[in-house]
Amino acid sequence: MNNIENEIKLAKIVGFDLNKVSEIESQLNNGHSQDQDNLYLQGLKEEAINTSLLDFYEILKEVQSRSNGEEVTICDIGASYCKMAFVAQAYFPKITIVSIEPVKERIDYAINILDSSKHIFLNDYFRKTHVEKYRPDYIFLYFPVCDALEEILEIIDSPIIAIEAHGQLINRLGHAYKHKEVFTKLIMPRHNPMSYFFSKRRDSEAIVSLNHLSSSADDLMIINDRKPWFADKEGLRAYFDEEEKITIELQNPPRTIHFSDNLETIKSSELDTNVQQIISMRREGKQIDGCYIRKIFVDGSYELSSGVIRK
Repeated sequence: MNNIENEIKLAKIVGFDLNKVSEIESQLNNGHSQDQDNLYLQGLKEEAINTSLLDFYEILKEVQSRSNGEEVTICDIGASYCKMAFVAQAYFPKITIVSIEPVKERIDYAINILDSSKHIFLNDYFRKTHVEKYRPDYIFLYFPVCDALEEILEIIDSPIIAIEAHGQLINRLGHAYKHKEVFTKLIMPRHNPMSYFFSKRRDSEAIVSLNHLSSSADDLMIINDRKPWFADKEGLRAYFDEEEKITIELQNPPRTIHFSDNLETIKSSELDTNVQQIISMRREGKQIDGCYIRKIFVDGSYELSSGVIRK
């Protein structure tokens, strides 16, 4: 029997109706013209927004083996159709799942079936009050790296069980926790074939520096190259390509650079008026002699898209 057949068999045992879920997703796709708040309402099949029931079984089995027979609470953030709760209800009586999902149609599916169970279902975004009320032993994340993830990481210090999402989650969590280990081997195919366990909450020096830079009221950064230059903070995006490496993508000028903590910030209003004028022209996309303004150097010179440098 292959993995897909096993998934279908387990779905029947735990009472999870794959066909009904596909119908709900189809209705969501037809009923929303835009993907509001990154809630994955368009064009996705059920398996694209859910972890496999088989993989949830393996994860919960590992949680149980580590719990020494004690009661355990897991908070499933962005729970979608609450598959973890279905598996826990069928096989793991000492594990309680707090499922949090902002799309009402998805969590209502689980509530209609498991409402009389001990598991908790919240049609909501994850909030600090959820941690204070339910005190989870573990957080489960299958989540893209985004502003919502940063808000989650500001709230929690519980250990995290995570499956890779959109290529950066595991590396990002490596900057939030001191300890990382493989938790389970995933049964259903994914780009990263493992789930991971993160413990000992502690932000890396790099992420502390990046957060400090991002929260600064200044609007410019000084990039300390051989010839230092100004870059706008607006539109900055961070990428966690490797656990010990953060790259930042700048919009103005368009550049991708390795992030380091020797970047400085400054208000453009504090600069010489001539430099302020060049910065304003760059922000407005104005051209000089048919060329865009790229790097604006700290010494007052600037580089055009043609490669010419002028004072």
